[in-house]
Amino acid sequence: MGQKTEKIFERAKFNLEKENHENALRLLNEVLNREPSHKRALRSKAMIKILNDGKQKAEEFLKFAIKQQPEDDQLYQMLGTLYHNNKQPAEARKQFLKAVEYNPSNALAYRGLAIIYANHYSDHNKAINYFTKAISLNKDDADLYFSRGCSHLILDHREEAKIDLQKASELDHLKAQEMLKEYFG
Repeated sequence: MGQKTEKIFERAKFNLEKENHENALRLLNEVLNREPSHKRALRSKAMIKILNDGKQKAEEFLKFAIKQQPEDDQLYQMLGTLYHNNKQPAEARKQFLKAVEYNPSNALAYRGLAIIYANHYSDHNKAINYFTKAISLNKDDADLYFSRGCSHLILDHREEAKIDLQKASELDHLKAQEMLKEYFG
């Protein structure tokens, strides 16, 4: 990586943080013209595409980026999230599984898998397993405990549900407190 390329990327990142997507995109294209497989530039450009260009263009770019960086778990996770947000759970599942294959510490991909298994496949046992993996990587995420608690409730694992909902409540999840009152009085 050239020093000049990195300086251009840093300027692009600054513009992205300031939500000046047009300048950020121009600078990212400059980085990618110099270095087509620049991992962080590919991820950043993918984010801009997701935010501004709609599903089809974002999907096309993410697939291109994955060809440039075929082992980048974050690109797979981003594509999985795009599919999930566009109601394509089977496609999302494939991408999340690829993400955790390349990086077993990708908490967002485990969260995505858990949500898909809970909400689309009604397989709450698998959902609980994936929520548990995500929690092991991110112990302060109230939503993970809340969601795992809901899956436990559905499976009538009342004690586990109560523990998870209490933890979510301790982490200031508003709905967890309501659920505790409703189901555990």
